[in-house]
Amino acid sequence: TTAEGEAASAYALVASTDMKSGRDAVDIYDATNKLVAFHVLLSPGHRALRAAGVRSRSGRSSAIVVSSGGSVVTLTEKDTDEKVGLLTQKNLYGAAISMAYADPIYPRNEITNLYCKHAEHLYRKGDFAAAMEQYIYTIGSLESSHVILRYLDAPKIPMLAKYLEELRNRKLATPVHNELLRTCYLKLNDNEAADKLLAQRSAPGESAVETISNLTHNPKEALATLCTLNAPQAAEALMVHGAALARAAPKETAGIVVSLCVGTYSPAALAEAAEKADGAGRLLEYALDERTRQCEPYAVHLFTAAFLENPKVLRLVLAHCNRNKCYLTPTLRRTLLELTLDEWKAAGKNGDTEAEKLRRKEAITALTDAHCREIGDYDALVIVQLAGFAEGELLLYERLQMVPMLLARYAEDGGDRARRQMLAMCRKDPQILADVLGHFVGIAGDKIDHDRLEDDGGSVNSEEEEILDDIREALTLARSQGVLPPVRIARILAGEGVGQFSSTAVDGKEEKNTVPLSVALDYVGDILDESRKEISRLRGEVEEYNELCNKMESDIDSLLSGVRESSSASKKDIDVDEMYARLRTSMEEGGSAGTVPPSQENRTLQAREAFWREMNQSEDRFETICKFFSKGIIQ
Repeated sequence: TTAEGEAASAYALVASTDMKSGRDAVDIYDATNKLVAFHVLLSPGHRALRAAGVRSRSGRSSAIVVSSGGSVVTLTEKDTDEKVGLLTQKNLYGAAISMAYADPIYPRNEITNLYCKHAEHLYRKGDFAAAMEQYIYTIGSLESSHVILRYLDAPKIPMLAKYLEELRNRKLATPVHNELLRTCYLKLNDNEAADKLLAQRSAPGESAVETISNLTHNPKEALATLCTLNAPQAAEALMVHGAALARAAPKETAGIVVSLCVGTYSPAALAEAAEKADGAGRLLEYALDERTRQCEPYAVHLFTAAFLENPKVLRLVLAHCNRNKCYLTPTLRRTLLELTLDEWKAAGKNGDTEAEKLRRKEAITALTDAHCREIGDYDALVIVQLAGFAEGELLLYERLQMVPMLLARYAEDGGDRARRQMLAMCRKDPQILADVLGHFVGIAGDKIDHDRLEDDGGSVNSEEEEILDDIREALTLARSQGVLPPVRIARILAGEGVGQFSSTAVDGKEEKNTVPLSVALDYVGDILDESRKEISRLRGEVEEYNELCNKMESDIDSLLSGVRESSSASKKDIDVDEMYARLRTSMEEGGSAGTVPPSQENRTLQAREAFWREMNQSEDRFETICKFFSKGIIQ
């Protein structure tokens, strides 16, 4: 049976008998990617009676197998993310890429990452040619220097030349790339290709770089000439002379760079923007208006080196490109976050509230948008810590589940929202209750003036009362969760530390932070009531056990007294000779009392003979008499 999955893969469902085990097996073959998607052996003795493949409403393929044992096996196709993950774990990158491409909603940048992982895998295996085939698919997203540095060895020069040629074909090659490509041709003794490349660089269509170079002494004229060039010429000129132009006219140069990256660059559009904008300084703002695409977008990292001397303009370029959904490498995203926080910090020092709020919002967006993971959580944490951006630190601590640092940051804040967050964390994880209670005691010790409380008769203001209410709520949680013994809680409230055996203060200060006794009255009262009830219960159990023991002791005494009486009775002297004489007399009388049948008489005589024989041979006559008496031979 065949079916098609959500990623347009053709599946074949086959039920057959496994030759080795003799059991029936169910296999699902992915005909598109030429692999076994699933294999299972049925239970011993079960035969596959019928198998069918269906497609659900969600677009996923499903399979149903009915076995002779009365069981029904159902199989459902996994989503594309799970399938790609399983394939990459098995290093089946080709199938994973094919499956990702077949799914129209699979992110394009994730496919590029798959190409990169495939290339790295092949490179580690030593298959450099195949790795280069995969690296070519990453052009525009992976830094070209990463690939070039790996292929500078002499045996890899042909593959490097292929990569550089592809950069030129996609119009992403810089003059440095062109020169390196020419060097590769010379290393390969391909002088014809090297001369052809040199001729192309000297052609009239490629002379824009030289034209701009001749005008670097007059930046305004050079900029005006740049605006008359087509997109490829302008891009190459900016790669070479971008730093000189940005040094003289930073905003105008940034406007041209953004239009090239967004894809709205054209000489006519720039001329129109220059006429409508009030001065050349506002060209950047106008260049970002939504317009019909005029050229293919260029990668942002090609031009960022031009603005290294002007971080503010570089942040402006990166922010505008990011807002217009241009692809930014992880390095550029980290740079954007760092520059944004630098301006946020500077605005706070200068008292520019509006700029501070705007940069704060941009920084939070960079840490929470769809591309925030590309920055790297730990790299982002280092950046926000260096900038002193507490809100960003909290966000990343929560994302990374760094509970101790998160609690310390909340305690440093000490505000109502921070305390509520700490209580919420306690409800989810009772094990941190001791730390939270210790931080609350520290906050109370810092904000409550105990000397004033003594002078005012124990009255507190509203903020202090809120802190004490939070401590009461934490004590209520401690009582309901039961994870902390009361003695430990009392030590924490006394400022002796949160550790089980620690006797140091929470914040390491010599002076202990404590809280008023009134805060713990309800908790202590409840604990004492519970302890009193427990003591009463234990006392009742002890009394009941004592009564039971006394009763058992009296029963034992009564049993022992009965044993003593029977023992005293058994201690009377027995005269064996007298008993023997009485026994002989009774036997003689029994023999003469009357006649008995011959058979019975014989048995009686035999028993008597046995009795007397044992009596003569026995050392303990009393034992012998008891033996025959129990058999009924003597009476």
